Amino acid sequence: MQAIRRRYKKATSTRKGRIVLFSLLFLVLAAIAGGVIYWSIYKKQIIRNQLESAIREKSMGLYDIKYDSLKLDEVAGNLSVSNFNMVYDSLRFLALEEKQLAPPSLLRIKIPEIRVTGVKTPRALIDNEIVGRTLLIRDPEIEIIYTNSGKDSARSTPTREVYEQILGNLDLIKVDTVLITGGRIITRNLKSGQTNIELAGTDIRLYDVAIDSISNKDTNRILFARKIDLSVASVRWASKNKLYKYGADSIALHSESNGLTIQRFFIDPQLAEDAFVHSLPTQDDRFDFDVKGIGITGINFTELFNEHVIADSVTIRNATFKIYRDLNIKRDTRNRVGTYPHQAIAKLKLPVQVSKLVVQHSFIEYKERGMISKQSGKVQFHNASAVLSNITNDPAVIAKNGIMALNFNASLLNKAPIRINWKFYLNNNRGKFSVSGNLGRIAHAEDLSVLAEPMGPARIEDGDVKSLDFNLTGDDYGMNGTVKMIYDDLKVAILQKDEETKKLEKKKLISFVANIIVKNSNPSGKKDEPRVITVNNKRDTNRSIFHLAWKTLFKGIKETAGINK
Repeated sequence: MQAIRRRYKKATSTRKGRIVLFSLLFLVLAAIAGGVIYWSIYKKQIIRNQLESAIREKSMGLYDIKYDSLKLDEVAGNLSVSNFNMVYDSLRFLALEEKQLAPPSLLRIKIPEIRVTGVKTPRALIDNEIVGRTLLIRDPEIEIIYTNSGKDSARSTPTREVYEQILGNLDLIKVDTVLITGGRIITRNLKSGQTNIELAGTDIRLYDVAIDSISNKDTNRILFARKIDLSVASVRWASKNKLYKYGADSIALHSESNGLTIQRFFIDPQLAEDAFVHSLPTQDDRFDFDVKGIGITGINFTELFNEHVIADSVTIRNATFKIYRDLNIKRDTRNRVGTYPHQAIAKLKLPVQVSKLVVQHSFIEYKERGMISKQSGKVQFHNASAVLSNITNDPAVIAKNGIMALNFNASLLNKAPIRINWKFYLNNNRGKFSVSGNLGRIAHAEDLSVLAEPMGPARIEDGDVKSLDFNLTGDDYGMNGTVKMIYDDLKVAILQKDEETKKLEKKKLISFVANIIVKNSNPSGKKDEPRVITVNNKRDTNRSIFHLAWKTLFKGIKETAGINK
């Protein structure tokens, strides 16, 4: 009997153990099943709560998010979100602003569709790594609003490595391809509401994106990607005074080829010439530029993100540059010493190193309304080409080559070839530069009357200009050099505006005297040597480098013809 009792107790104990084991297993399975069911039912709410909580925490309660639907397929590793919106809380911003904790910029983001495919879920759960195939962001609208708030905008710069800020508690984020299509980006000022820049039709493709400590040290990556392709349909922005609208169309950037192209760039004045010059308190140039093609090669994108501009070449094609100035408007009194082109480059805050800038097949026009004639004259250069080399403010580059050179070729007034060479001495503290050139034959000197009449006022009635050579050197305070003009049978007429007709009429007596004074030819006789004029010209420090060069050259031309005043 005792043996039977012992076997019964053992069997009972075993059954109880099995019951307890099965009960525990059932409870575990029930918990898992319940968890699965709960996750299936409430997973969207859990994700929403976690996402909203994370964004609120990171932004000090500044941002809220909303979206219409979220679809998650854990097995395939796919996630899609529709009509995602992120907006800032204006009341929270004011509260942060009072504490001087407000950020220097705010965001409004609207995305119709976000889609993530091929995420390897086990790695995300076990290894704290998000690895997937593609991330698609379709037709995003991003508004960047500058607040100019806080004690110092620089304080918002992350103190840790950027990749650590992005990763949070993760060890790795890796995506084969990131696609942003049809993006629209707008920047504006919070207080004025004025739009600064607007980008439309922006497509960005990032290949082999990896965010971790290893990829962060990879100097071949840009924005954590091995390769970037970017295209923008159009960019528009306006000048602060609303007098100009700027724009660029069909921009394409390819990091693999280190190149960037712009199909069109323009500077469009918003007022006609007369209205423009009278809208300003003092005299200024009115620009009207239209460039049909820009190409940049050899861009160092890694250095570009470090705010260092390095490129092999910039090519400008089929451009039209028009400049207008009215001399009847009063001038400002600003001292322009230190504003020559090479001095302006030296003062740039970011380092620049561009091997050459090339201009091809372009048209240049400078139009000026004279003070006496009240008429406008045009200096036009047709089929202009130029090469500007060694554009830099890098001390190491300047130590090896201290000259920025410009070689310019064109057809003056579509009548005669002209060649001009500029040299800018980058390591000279007085802004030293030199300019030399040659103008070819103008068989009918009267063709130059389009310049002489409004700017003179005078008319060239006859003559043959065979050549013009000049070699001049200047700095911040003056210019000197030599001018040689070879010509025959020069005859001029001095003009005066008729008060009734408002037209320029020939003053016969003064014109007669002028032609007596003017030396009709250079050289004066067949056996004479050509006159070479040495000129010295003091700079008006209120004027530009081009004004100084033109006035010095014009002084040499007048003195060649025997006109000293």
